[in-house]
Amino acid sequence: MHLTPEEEALLPSPEDVALYRQRGWFRSKRVLPEALLDHALTGIQRHFSGERDWILPPTSGFSDWKPGDGNTVRNAEVVALQNEEVRTLALHPILGAIAARLTGSPTIRYFADTLVDKPGMLPENESVVGWHTDRAYWGTCTSDSLLTMWIPFQDCTIEMGPLLYVDGSHLWPGTEDLRTFRCKDLHELERKFSDHAPIAKIPMTLRRGELSVHHCRLIHGSGPNTSATPRLALAVHLQDAGNRYRLYHNDKGIPWHIFLDDLAPKREDGFPDYTDPRVFSVLWQQPLT
Repeated sequence: MHLTPEEEALLPSPEDVALYRQRGWFRSKRVLPEALLDHALTGIQRHFSGERDWILPPTSGFSDWKPGDGNTVRNAEVVALQNEEVRTLALHPILGAIAARLTGSPTIRYFADTLVDKPGMLPENESVVGWHTDRAYWGTCTSDSLLTMWIPFQDCTIEMGPLLYVDGSHLWPGTEDLRTFRCKDLHELERKFSDHAPIAKIPMTLRRGELSVHHCRLIHGSGPNTSATPRLALAVHLQDAGNRYRLYHNDKGIPWHIFLDDLAPKREDGFPDYTDPRVFSVLWQQPLT
């Protein structure tokens, strides 16, 4: 969990932390070395070809594109729990150190990850990801400080449909219920935000080796990949020290359930333990002083 002096110099400054809390997002310098990304890319290719280093106990309930699913957007979740090379990237200490700076938490744990491969030139809006917040899908979490790191594996141009952030929207009320990930009409959803005008949409046109970070309540999505180049990126979801499982009911009174609850070891009360390192590994632990 130690960083080199060169890596320490790449961490967010106090000014960056203040802006993150104001905007709900952060864009890093080039913090990820080429060799680390290449190593992970090898693992991604193996995963998409059907290879698994570890088999998860639940075989359904989460996205996991496999050969034969067709030429569409490839989504795969918790790849770091199934593939060794992707795990090396997802648990890299610099990700934890960045998250610790931004959240002020002494401990950062892995929560989940999502791999998204957008082929170029798909029909119409097939590769659009609708406006949503991650918090809306994490009702069983007690913390409002969870965050996501978005890591592209190539330079990401505007034509490739990069991640779009709605600047400052993590401070808006009501975003904890925005579960419109699969809604392809971005303009229709934007009209729902008209009382927050003007809306500033910030595209993450990152260079390879850079990453972006967004707050769990920040509204985000992405447009279609209109280029001829696939857009491959890994989103690593991280939790702060204070996050725990809570029993949460939806608007119909039904207990909320996420597939991670089937993976998580159980606490003494029988509920999932989001702190157990067998699933939720520690990326960063603040040294004792």
